[in-house]
Amino acid sequence: MPTVFVIIILIVSTALYARHSTFSCISQFSIVRNINTVNTRSEGLVFVDLNDEDLLINIDGLLTKNNKKYIISRTLKVKYKTYNERANLYKILHVRTTRDDSDNVNDEIANDLLFGEGTNEKLIFIKKVNGDVILFGNHTFPQYGCKRR
Repeated sequence: MPTVFVIIILIVSTALYARHSTFSCISQFSIVRNINTVNTRSEGLVFVDLNDEDLLINIDGLLTKNNKKYIISRTLKVKYKTYNERANLYKILHVRTTRDDSDNVNDEIANDLLFGEGTNEKLIFIKKVNGDVILFGNHTFPQYGCKRR
């Protein structure tokens, strides 16, 4: 009987650990986009922590959009669920944003930088590669890559 109890505890513990396992990484980023007459450049540092339901993104850097300069310094906690698993697309259910006092980018510009413009539903691309790299970005293509710490 004690052996069965130990096996049950091991199975439950493993399931709980796997359910809450996280992927954390930190990386420099650089984005240059020229779409129609909108020129956007951004560079900085991004930290990502991912589990099965939440994505935590901390982004700090400089952003220039049509020659206007901004500082972006914010943390986003994104709640998501599977939208199209084969395409690595997830539907964003809720975003909670915490901004540093130095952050002077409006939310529309920041969200476009992170998630892109698109459908009424906000989608995010998230793909783990070989267990040690994560790619994420808007619904069209990944904009950020980050290697596990």
